[in-house]
Amino acid sequence: MKFKVSALLLAMGVFSAHATDLGLITLDGAVTGTTCKITTNNGIDASNVTISMPVVTKAAVEGSTLVAGGVGSKEFELMLNECEESLTKATISFSSQQFAELSNGTLKPDSTVSGAAQNVSVALFNNASGNVTQVKIGDPTDVSQVVTLDAGRGVFAYRAAYVPSADWNVASNPVVPGKVNTNVTFTMAYE
Repeated sequence: MKFKVSALLLAMGVFSAHATDLGLITLDGAVTGTTCKITTNNGIDASNVTISMPVVTKAAVEGSTLVAGGVGSKEFELMLNECEESLTKATISFSSQQFAELSNGTLKPDSTVSGAAQNVSVALFNNASGNVTQVKIGDPTDVSQVVTLDAGRGVFAYRAAYVPSADWNVASNPVVPGKVNTNVTFTMAYE
């Protein structure tokens, strides 16, 4: 009987070895002892902000360009407060896993929203004194602004605007009017 049990256990060990999968999980994060309180220019906590864009016409979007700064601009600020005095500057970068249009650094609308617009994107632009360049969404090398912190405070100024998408073509792929809902994540770094 010992032989049969041993053979059975050996067979089970061999079987389970054939059913084994291996995988690798990479965990990425950071720990910091210093951060700032981040709010919008109207005092709302910036962890989940909604910027209400104006309604614009299809013709206005099709007549706009990234170079010209888009159409239907909405200005907003991200304000840093209560930063530790040892911090002297902050930088910010933007990404969007789901909506980044990497070919031109803009944000596509959420196509799962009922009645979503097509072939229109939202571009972010710096809106700081002397810096009105486009923010390249999804480009990790694009640090849109560096803000000097003074007495634990600083301000990042931006504006969002509608632009034709990278796929837009007035003859074969025109703008289709509809809802424009999108989102972007910002990452703040401090020194």
